[in-house]
Amino acid sequence: MAAALLDEPAGPLRQTIYQNTYRTEPTEEARFRQHRVQALLRELLKERLEGQVYDPVRGSQTTKQLADDIRERVKALGFERHKLVVYVSLGELKGQTFSSCSRCLWDTATDGFASETFKNESLFATAQVFALYFE
Repeated sequence: MAAALLDEPAGPLRQTIYQNTYRTEPTEEARFRQHRVQALLRELLKERLEGQVYDPVRGSQTTKQLADDIRERVKALGFERHKLVVYVSLGELKGQTFSSCSRCLWDTATDGFASETFKNESLFATAQVFALYFE
């Protein structure tokens, strides 16, 4: 009975509706700052993966959690008018090479990206954040 009560919604979900501002560019404070996001990626990857051993069973769960945490922390930096795409790759480090490539069509004045790589004795991880300004 208690479980059934927890599954029921507390009330109608509220949807936030934004009014158009008709701005075609972000304000100076809201511009995407690659160095801030890259520092965040470096810190988060080191915090979560340092001392970890590669586990193929938990790898997908780890990448999903990292991507979610990265998205939330980047949003907290104040990029409200940017759509964020977060891509995380995780693999076992056994002397192989890994290449990743991306192409984007965007406005270099308003959009941006940040990327960071982490390695330890057992695994490697790359995290990329793409930020696209929208009205």
